[in-house]
Amino acid sequence: MMRVPEHDTVRIVVDWKCNLKCSYCCNERPDIQAQFVEKELSQINFDNYKNVCISGGEPLLFKDRILDICSLLTNQYVILYSNGIYMTEQTAKELDENGVHAINIGLHYPTSFDKIISNVLEFTKDTNLSIRFHVWEKYQELELEKKFNATIKYWVMDDCDRINEDRVVLKIN
Repeated sequence: MMRVPEHDTVRIVVDWKCNLKCSYCCNERPDIQAQFVEKELSQINFDNYKNVCISGGEPLLFKDRILDICSLLTNQYVILYSNGIYMTEQTAKELDENGVHAINIGLHYPTSFDKIISNVLEFTKDTNLSIRFHVWEKYQELELEKKFNATIKYWVMDDCDRINEDRVVLKIN
């Protein structure tokens, strides 16, 4: 009998809205959206989770919602998923001060890689935030980790499922 892994993570979509329209986005897939349960923030029992992943759409379009989530957390490891376009020094400082531990920046268009990586690294340099960039595996030959001395994780197309997480989309009144 196969053991079902513990759901130690809650992924919260603060809103489906995004400033990009990537053709391969998991969030555009109805089968993925159907995995998310709509809940108000007060309906999530954060004590059940070791990790909280905050994503979207683009969550930095809704920074107040990110901060609202963080205000309810105690001992959870908080990871923000963003495309990095709206990252600023002030935003990085606020995220750090409000309990975000790590930011995963999804890089989508090679023409923007250098600018986004440089900006995010610059804006977060005086914080305790752990930064990791996610790049489609077909761009491995760009050797971004060497060029920027940054942590790069290469993702595989259509790898959208995570077996250890509950999925929530915020219901906003």
